[in-house]
Amino acid sequence: MTRTPSGPSIGIIGSGFGAIAVAHELLRAGYTDLRLWERADALGGVWRDNTYPGAGCDVPSPLYSFSWAVNTQWSRRYALQEEILAYLNRVADEEGITPLVQLGHEVVGATWDEKGSQWTVAFGDGTE
Repeated sequence: MTRTPSGPSIGIIGSGFGAIAVAHELLRAGYTDLRLWERADALGGVWRDNTYPGAGCDVPSPLYSFSWAVNTQWSRRYALQEEILAYLNRVADEEGITPLVQLGHEVVGATWDEKGSQWTVAFGDGTE
């Protein structure tokens, strides 16, 4: 990753709730050169991966929303996995984050270049 005239290039590993929240805040702060690297073929973190029967939230659904994208239409008090994943995908779409997600990019390492003041990120396919 290299710096651009408008600011640093920023990489976020993953695409779950935490990564979506960080991307939202960075975009809101005016950073434009950012991407999210996701090793899977879809965004969603644990809500994409945990699909066992009855998978859901153990926190009341109205509290399980981003403060800047509150969902007032949960179908039940403790939402199930599919509904939470759909919410996360909808928010990522609405906030312009989905196009920033690079699917199939497994981060396997990162090396700091002191002289260049930048990170080099290594991916599972051998690219940097």
